[in-house]
Amino acid sequence: MRISHRISRPTQWSIVLAAAIAAGHPVSAQSPDTGDWVQVYSIVVPYASDNDLNALTRLLDHAYVDQKARTVSAEVGPGELAQLRMLGLPVQINEAETARIRDYITKGVGKQASPAPDTTPGTKKISDGGSHAACYRTVGQVYSSFDELAAKYPKLVKVQTLGKTWMGGQYRQPGTDSDNNTNSSWVNLLVKYLPASVLNTFNLSLFPTEPYPIRVIVAGNFEKQDAQAQKPPNMVWTGGIHAREYAPQEVGMKYIEWLLDNYETDANARMMLDTNRYHFVVHNPDGRSIAEQQITARQRKNTNYATAACSTARSGGVDLNRNYPFGWRTGGPGASDNQCAEDYRGTAAVSEPETQVVLDYVRGSWNQAACKWEGGALPDGRPKSATYCNAQNRDNGGAGEFDWKTGADENYGGGVFIDLHSAARAILWSWGVRRSENENNIQTPNNLGLATIAQRMAYHNKYSAQQVLGYDTEGTTKDAVYGYLGAPSYTVEMGRSFYESCDNFNKEVYPENFNGFHYLSRVLYRPYQLPQGPDTVDVKIAAEAVQAGTKALVTATVDDNRYLYSKPGQSDIPAPPVPVVKKIKTALAYVGKLPWEAGAVGVPLALSASDQASPGLEEATRTASGMLDTTGLAPGRHMVYVQGINEDDKPGSVSAAFLNVKAAPEVTPEQPVMPIAFPFRRSGGALDLVDLALAALGVAGLVAARRRRR
Repeated sequence: MRISHRISRPTQWSIVLAAAIAAGHPVSAQSPDTGDWVQVYSIVVPYASDNDLNALTRLLDHAYVDQKARTVSAEVGPGELAQLRMLGLPVQINEAETARIRDYITKGVGKQASPAPDTTPGTKKISDGGSHAACYRTVGQVYSSFDELAAKYPKLVKVQTLGKTWMGGQYRQPGTDSDNNTNSSWVNLLVKYLPASVLNTFNLSLFPTEPYPIRVIVAGNFEKQDAQAQKPPNMVWTGGIHAREYAPQEVGMKYIEWLLDNYETDANARMMLDTNRYHFVVHNPDGRSIAEQQITARQRKNTNYATAACSTARSGGVDLNRNYPFGWRTGGPGASDNQCAEDYRGTAAVSEPETQVVLDYVRGSWNQAACKWEGGALPDGRPKSATYCNAQNRDNGGAGEFDWKTGADENYGGGVFIDLHSAARAILWSWGVRRSENENNIQTPNNLGLATIAQRMAYHNKYSAQQVLGYDTEGTTKDAVYGYLGAPSYTVEMGRSFYESCDNFNKEVYPENFNGFHYLSRVLYRPYQLPQGPDTVDVKIAAEAVQAGTKALVTATVDDNRYLYSKPGQSDIPAPPVPVVKKIKTALAYVGKLPWEAGAVGVPLALSASDQASPGLEEATRTASGMLDTTGLAPGRHMVYVQGINEDDKPGSVSAAFLNVKAAPEVTPEQPVMPIAFPFRRSGGALDLVDLALAALGVAGLVAARRRRR
């Protein structure tokens, strides 16, 4: 890695950092740079102490911390770089990565400057211009994929339009616009709100006529799930809330496509869609449309240019991930009141239509009589205090609505919420902000369960399970979902760059996160409980098919050592609970029913040494094997589920395999051989021709009978 522009470290530069933060000036929250639209710098800043790291992570947006190298990396613009240098920080520029990012931006499809815009209604090309890289679908292409999957898998997919974006709310159909057609197309709205210098950074012919709405794709075996008394657990993803983060939206789409495309051929995919329900929401289609067509590709916020009118498209709008209710406007560095800052929180909590639409979909509506949220994608799992349920408190500005100290029941079975982001290679969970109502503590009553899920996922995607990035993030999706419902809620910061290359996306980002979501899908039934037990993987049936009435060999690996623990790096952030690895007590195999289903009968499997075990922890990783009796099973394909249990009697994840049973061959009963009497003459005389012919027929019959007996 070639590094240049090194600035010598002044004495006690952390004091300068602390002063900058105390003054309320995080670099990422300053008014964006102007002038050089294409310049983005990949920077590295070394640190020497926890105090340095603490200050840097509060100063830089979405910083990636390498604790081994003791460096902090981030992507900044020219103005932000200048501010860092003015503070005297030892900034290093990674020239190779900077060149790659600029190449990524400038090679984007449809990024050439547009001629003077034609504002005549209906003259704009209805098309989708493509994103900055071929591996990332645009909003229009994602929505086309939604519809194609619904048509291809009608029993497994539903697509729903949830509501309008901010720009969608301004749009008026041509002929109905009383404001001189300034609201009658995407382009006309951009012309209305943005200066010509900004418009020249777009190819305006590539915008659709009408702004895209907020849509969701839902996948699951609806017929089977709707016939059951118990509702299925849900995995709810939101992607693209920060428009410039390209990889997250594609990861969510590709995982759902894998589930659907492998439903008939992969036992785990079948188990997941039969058991779980998956929701993927495109949160910020307006902002993403801007990022796809803008030369800088740095749009983060939504497009509310009326509330936040700034000199550039990137600086206008509201940061939707600072606009949610829990923790909104703490007054610290977790968000900004500066309308042109990247993390501008908006005029009020849930001031933006995108926030309201997604919150309503996930949370549902309030039932005062039952004192709970109902009808959302995730059920309400937090017991509510008397203050919370008091109608007068709720009507009086929501004074009693926020409960920071009541946890969800550990038996919560509603599912998990994940907001997909780039690019810090981290798994974050609630709370992400310090509040006086919680004694300025970031830990929730469900901290052990939340940390365990994250540490289990981190084993699979190799990310840092660290709860927070080092600075408060107020008004976020995950805090609102956990705060209202008690559902385990996470931000997954994937990859190494906002502008992830397709090569790295395909080789690293997607495979890593596929593994993490695959694990999460296998514990979704009880997300606070099942991660406390071992992870079961590699379930195999030895024979391709077995004859009914015989036995089939099943094997699996049961592993309680699949954690990845990360320290927070900053001394003022409480460390997550340290996982305790347990010995494997037993493993059970189930045919046709999941372990928790009525009538499920587990077959104990023998445990033996595993070549995957870590030295000194051999009994925490075991190979399980046993014979399954197929007597009574109908010919065809059956599901086999295996689950391990550790020495604390904690059951863990479930994995599956197909068991193919073939019919036993039919047994034909033997026919009795009847003796043939030779019709000799009683007179004892010589045989004539008739007697000889009859004798020959008798011999032939005996031979045939013997052959049948063979």
